[in-house]
Amino acid sequence: MAWPTPKVSIAFDDGPYVANPTWTDITSYVYSADISRGRADDYSQFIGTAQVVLNNNSRLFDPFYTSGLYYGKLLPRRQIKIEGVSNSVTYAVFRGFVDGFPAAWDQAGKFATTTLSCFDGLSLLSQELLPDYVYDYTKTLSPIHYWRCNDGQSSTTITDVVGGLTLNPSGPYYRQGEQLTQALATPAVLIMDGNYNSDANSTSPTVGNISLSGWYQILDTSAVPGNWGITMTSDSVVFQIAYDPGIGKLYAIVSSGANQSYRYSTNGGYATNSPPIFVTLTYTKSTQAVAFYINGVAQTGTSLSNANIFTSPIHKGKLYKVQTQEFAVFASALSAAQALALYNVNVLNLTETSAARMTRLLGYTSWDASLTSITAFPVATVGALSPPNSNLVAEMQTVNNSEDGELFVNRSGTIQFEDRAAVYGNPNYNTSQATFASGSIPFQPSVQINYDAAAIRNDITVTFSGGGQTSTTNSASVTAYGTNAMNTGTQLSTQAQAVTLAAYQATVNGQLLTNISPVSVGVTGVTADWTTLLQLDLMYRYTITVQPLTGNSITQNELINRIEHHIVPGQWQMTVDGSARYASWFILDKSSLNGTDLLQ
Repeated sequence: MAWPTPKVSIAFDDGPYVANPTWTDITSYVYSADISRGRADDYSQFIGTAQVVLNNNSRLFDPFYTSGLYYGKLLPRRQIKIEGVSNSVTYAVFRGFVDGFPAAWDQAGKFATTTLSCFDGLSLLSQELLPDYVYDYTKTLSPIHYWRCNDGQSSTTITDVVGGLTLNPSGPYYRQGEQLTQALATPAVLIMDGNYNSDANSTSPTVGNISLSGWYQILDTSAVPGNWGITMTSDSVVFQIAYDPGIGKLYAIVSSGANQSYRYSTNGGYATNSPPIFVTLTYTKSTQAVAFYINGVAQTGTSLSNANIFTSPIHKGKLYKVQTQEFAVFASALSAAQALALYNVNVLNLTETSAARMTRLLGYTSWDASLTSITAFPVATVGALSPPNSNLVAEMQTVNNSEDGELFVNRSGTIQFEDRAAVYGNPNYNTSQATFASGSIPFQPSVQINYDAAAIRNDITVTFSGGGQTSTTNSASVTAYGTNAMNTGTQLSTQAQAVTLAAYQATVNGQLLTNISPVSVGVTGVTADWTTLLQLDLMYRYTITVQPLTGNSITQNELINRIEHHIVPGQWQMTVDGSARYASWFILDKSSLNGTDLLQ
C-alpha cells in the first residue's frame, strides 16, 4: 500500500509551443500542488488550472536573483507538467503553463515561497484573435496581383500585396469609401477617375488563362458608365466588367479591337449605387470563353467566344467610377467552385465540417498538431465565420456548440474535440472505468443526493448561419417541471441541422436527473485503487453506489465533469464530480428503472 508519488517538471529552456520540451524535475522543492480540471455543470465550458507552491529559500525560483541557476529562464508561459507515479508507472495529471514566478517572503524574509498559478492550453490560446479569412483564402488561389484597397484615406497609392504593381490614383478622385462586408476590417476604395501604372507585370500567364475577382459597386451608369478590370500589352487588350445602359446589365468582356469574348449577367436592373456585389470573371484561351459569376452564381446571359488573345503582360489596373475591395488577378481560369468559395469567405461563410473548422482554427495558431485530438466523425456542418479579430477560443466554443460535442484539454495537455455521438460510442465514456462502492474503490462517507431540477433545459432555441433560429419545446418536461429555456448559438450551415440539434437538446436536457455531490475518492493509499484513479480523465464513465443505513442501495453511472487533486508530502487526495445526463438513469437496487443508456 502506498500513495502515489508526485512529480513536477518545468521546461525552463523552451517556449510554450514546443511539443516535446526539455523537462527539469523540481519535485524536491514542492510544498503542495492543487489541480482542478473540468466544468461546473453540463452547460459550462471546461477549464484546467493548477497551483504549485515551491520552497524558494535559496531564491532558485526568484526571477530577479542574478546568481540563480535559472536566472533569465523564469519566464511567463513556461510549460509545466504534474504527474503521479504509482506501482512504478507514471501517469499524466496536468500539463499547462505557468503565469509567472512571483517571489514572496514571510517571517521578515526568512521564509520564501514561489506560488505558480498554472493554466491549460485553451487558456493559453484564449489570448489569440481570429485572422483575416479573406486574405488567407485568396492567397491559397495564388493571385499574381492582389489589391486589398485598404491603404487608408491618407494614402496616395493602392498597394499590390503580392505582385508589386502599385496603382496610382488620379489626385482627389481617389478616396475612402464604405466597408463593403463584415469580413473586411477596413473601408473600400472609391474611384471617380482611372488608375494608371506604366510598369508591366513580370509574372505572365503561361497559357493565356486569367481571372479577376473582387467587390464591385458601380457609381455611374450614364453614357460613360463605371468599369473595373485590367489592361494588357500596352492597353491593347482589356479584360473588365462593364455596364450596358441600353438593357441595364453588367457584362464581363475580353477585347482586342474587334476580337471579343463576353458574358452578360443573367438579370438586369443594375443602376448607380446598386448594392455592392462580389464578382469573378474568367477567360480560358483554349475555348475563348468568358465566365462571369456574381455573388458566386454563374451568369447565363448572352455570350460570345471570339477573342483568341494572350493576356500578358499585364499593364495596369483599370478602375473608373466604382467602389471596390479585394481586387485580385489570377493566372488561371478559376473554377465555379473556387468562385463560390471566394464569395462565401468574403461574406464570412465557409461550409465545412465542425472537425475541419476546428482544425482550421487551431492551424491559425502556433499550437503543435501533435497535441490535438479532433474527432474523425463529426455530426455538424458549419457555415458562418466570425469577423477578423474575434476571440479564437470563443470561436472554437461556438464550433463546439454547433457539434454539441465536448472541447477540453485532457490530463496529458492535448486539446481534445469530441463529436456529439462520442458520449455513446467512446469505450471510456460508455463503459464504467471505475466503481466507487463498498468492496471496490472507497469514497468518503459524506455525500448528498438530490433531484436536480435546475439542470433541466426544456425550451431550446438554436441560432444558425445567416441569422436564422429555430425552437423546440419538450412539452412533457415543461408540464412536469416548468419551463427552463436555453439558447444555443451555433454556426450550423442549415436550418435542418438546427432543427435536429434543438430536438436532441430538448430531449436530452429535458430529463430530470439525480445529482450526486462531488465525492472524495482518493481516501486510502491502496496502490491498486490509484492505478485506476490516475487513469481517469474528463468524460470518463464511473459507477457509484451509496448504501444508506436503512433500505435499498442507490447506484448511478456518471460521466466525469470535473477532477480535482490535492497533493502534499505523503498524501494525495482526489475528488470527482460527474453528471448522469449521458450515462444512465437513476437505479434503485437494480429495479425496473435499470434501463439502457440515454438515447442509445
